[in-house]
Amino acid sequence: MFSFLKLPLAQSPLRSRAFLRLWLGLSASYLGDQFTMIALLWLVLQLTGNGAAIGLVLLCFQLPSMLTGPLLGALLDRWQPRLVIGIDNCARALLIGALPVLSWLGVLQLWHIVVLALLSGALSPATGAGVRVVMPHLVTEDALPRANALSSTSLQFASLLGPALAGLMVTQVGGTYALLIDAVSFLLMGLLVFTLPPIARHLPGEASPEQQKWMGGFDLIIRKKELRLLTGLSVIFFLSYGPLEAALPLYSDQVLHAGAQGYGLLWTGFGVGALLGALCTGFVATRFRPGITQPLIAILWGGFLCPLMIWHSMPLALVCLALGALSWAPYMPIETSLLQRLIPSSMRGQVFGARLSLTTAAAPFGALIGGFLLQSLSPALVIGLSGIACILAGGAALISPTMRSLGRKTKSDQIMFP
Repeated sequence: MFSFLKLPLAQSPLRSRAFLRLWLGLSASYLGDQFTMIALLWLVLQLTGNGAAIGLVLLCFQLPSMLTGPLLGALLDRWQPRLVIGIDNCARALLIGALPVLSWLGVLQLWHIVVLALLSGALSPATGAGVRVVMPHLVTEDALPRANALSSTSLQFASLLGPALAGLMVTQVGGTYALLIDAVSFLLMGLLVFTLPPIARHLPGEASPEQQKWMGGFDLIIRKKELRLLTGLSVIFFLSYGPLEAALPLYSDQVLHAGAQGYGLLWTGFGVGALLGALCTGFVATRFRPGITQPLIAILWGGFLCPLMIWHSMPLALVCLALGALSWAPYMPIETSLLQRLIPSSMRGQVFGARLSLTTAAAPFGALIGGFLLQSLSPALVIGLSGIACILAGGAALISPTMRSLGRKTKSDQIMFP
């Protein structure tokens, strides 16, 4: 099975011991994150019995990264990325580990969880952007798409398997022990990252004015057409995805009449499709130009959502979500590999940090828009509009000559400063 995914041994990123350590740390951390999401939300529900409190905690994990992403990105360009990522993971191990300790002491309250979630969310871009900064220094340029694909596969596998394992552990052992697993995974990731090789850094006097700006990432995105196009497509893509998250529970309940069980089944179908798509990423990335694949992925994702607006059946919804996730999964690894080639190495932290703040904000804002639309439109129509928006975004990108030409550039063709 998946014989076409077998890679030439000489090109496999797993031949790099440094990348292997990073990949193992990421895999453990991704799985641990799933334990925290399930266990922490269950803990909040037990403490408050309030669904609004759950939404507040989720927002606390997401909101700070929109503000701290550019700042931490600048630190990644000025300091050794392994130190920034390592400190981030060790600090988050302490933050997440404090939750079960406070619970065992019998003093845990909602405000403790909110504060710790805010701090953890504020630190998270250090790893989110840092992994993208350090990856090109661990593998050859030809192996970059495969390295990013392997990282994406770990994330999709954890997203599919983690909730079931976490739910079992919460019910059988308790949520506090599940939180400890995530704390240990952060600690393991931090220790492994500290062993990565150092990266050559520019001295402050040698850096260009753009590199010395704390907000230089936004400046480069705005000024350079290639980065502007890629970032714009991603922001619109994620913004268009948001209404699906808001509408899918109501779609399952009111349209499919499948209730919570059907809602869970729909996301399981999505997870299976995303995992299969991640496994195919290396194949897609090495055979097709990213300037073509990225708009087509947006079009395919939107195209698979549109049938849900017209035909209402659980089997069709499962197939459409699975196929949509299958087509969507290669998007981020392929885009990351392209950006790693385009962005000067001394600016990667700032640009990835800036992009992370934009894309992190896009999906929740899209979900908010979806919530407003659901006040006057049916869930099926909201999902259909989400799909149409993705198709339009992909189509607009596809007619751009600059977008279509992306992927012909090599490392020597990185964006240069004027």
